[in-house]
Amino acid sequence: MPDLTPAAAKLPPLCSLRHPTTGETVEIRRDEAGYHPVNSLCSPECLNSRLAHPPTEDEISAMRHGSLIGWNTPGADPEMWRGRRARHW
Repeated sequence: MPDLTPAAAKLPPLCSLRHPTTGETVEIRRDEAGYHPVNSLCSPECLNSRLAHPPTEDEISAMRHGSLIGWNTPGADPEMWRGRRARHW
């Protein structure tokens, strides 16, 4: 995974979330661009809870950013999202 930052390399291998436009459940795979459709009636929360290491909100935000903008960017680091959220509280 040469295009990953060290922080992005520690993200879970995948996570599920709602597509921001369609609302369908989709999957993000670490170090891959874009979303992948999920053929399931389960919610993203249900699918994530079944993973060996369920992703945190910050990890999901980092993975969303990485899949859209790039895995070698600061937004692919969950610490950036923790800091942003902390400043808004």
